[in-house]
Amino acid sequence: MLLAALCCLPLLEFGAEGLRGWSQVLVYPGAFRAQRHEHDEDTGVLHEYDEDLIGESWEFGPLVLSWDDVAAEAGSPHEGFNVVVHEMAHKLDALDQAMDGTPPLPAAWQRAWARDFQAAYEALCARVDAGEETVIDPYAAEAPEEFFAVTSEYHFSAPAVLAAAMPEVASHLRRFYGESPL
Repeated sequence: MLLAALCCLPLLEFGAEGLRGWSQVLVYPGAFRAQRHEHDEDTGVLHEYDEDLIGESWEFGPLVLSWDDVAAEAGSPHEGFNVVVHEMAHKLDALDQAMDGTPPLPAAWQRAWARDFQAAYEALCARVDAGEETVIDPYAAEAPEEFFAVTSEYHFSAPAVLAAAMPEVASHLRRFYGESPL
């Protein structure tokens, strides 16, 4: 029941439309290892490595989660972390066939979203690159799609922190997801 409730939280404004294109949730008892392959176009070298994960969202595949982390985060929901919300945000982001940090939005809102999210993302990246402490998890600086997923976590688990740190982003996420239940 806990997992189902957490998965539905980001979908309250979307209903079944938020589930379009996928139908599976895989749950591992704990963190899991995924094999990665990255091809360096410049050198032609293929890099292979393993990565330990607590969650993953495949664009056209399942949602994959670590139960240990789902349960632990449910016990401390005000810390700005929620792997289920994070991965569900990726699913919503992918609804327009592009996991790029911008979910499907009306055109006028998309322009404002892109402007405000880009400015906040670039500011966070600059602070992270300078080695400064950040209120928002520095993982959000990895890529625009991670920025959207991480700020979505804050919207649901620490909305006051997000609103103080990034008021424009918080405003867009309130409009997108609805008010946080916290």
